[in-house]
Amino acid sequence: MDHPIVVYFHHVDDENIYIDITEALRHHQQSLNPHTELDFVDMASGGVISKENLTLINRDGADVKEDELLPSDQLYLDYDLSRYDSLNEEMEIDVMVVHPVTAEDIAENYYASEEGRYRVSTLNNGADGQVIDPSWEELDLILGHPKVQGYNNISQEPNAPSRRDLQFALGLESESLPQLVVFDHQGIVYHTDSVEEMLLFLEEL
Repeated sequence: MDHPIVVYFHHVDDENIYIDITEALRHHQQSLNPHTELDFVDMASGGVISKENLTLINRDGADVKEDELLPSDQLYLDYDLSRYDSLNEEMEIDVMVVHPVTAEDIAENYYASEEGRYRVSTLNNGADGQVIDPSWEELDLILGHPKVQGYNNISQEPNAPSRRDLQFALGLESESLPQLVVFDHQGIVYHTDSVEEMLLFLEEL
């Protein structure tokens, strides 16, 4: 590839594949202004790729079917972003290399960044809306812990396909959601459905 970029699948219709190129365009524009910190807060950009004469393959070169794509799957394209027109959004692409994003990939975004540190998350069931909602005081205790790097809410996609099943990927398939989960830099180290039990666990770290 002469101009490799990574974008994300959004949706598809009868004629086109629609992608999110926001992240790639941010990197491109920042590279043109290396000594200036650009503000991208309100920037969101999409692309439209015709399915006519488009080939979908995985990284091993095997064909990928259109119906295998899920929102946020990574797509590798050969495209010069200096040609991008935000008013048109049409992009001429012949080959799209697909990296299917899995539940494991998603979970890794919530891991602690280094050994000896932790992140706390709530895994909610998006289907029935049940949540664990720590009080402000409890959140202060979680976020104030010297080894805790942050707190997040994660939603399990309703009727998630197997590769996006976070509950299974985290080994919580036998547990009822929601669950409070503690991650270290390698994966899950503790889970519970009780805020009080979570706080006791953190006290022992």
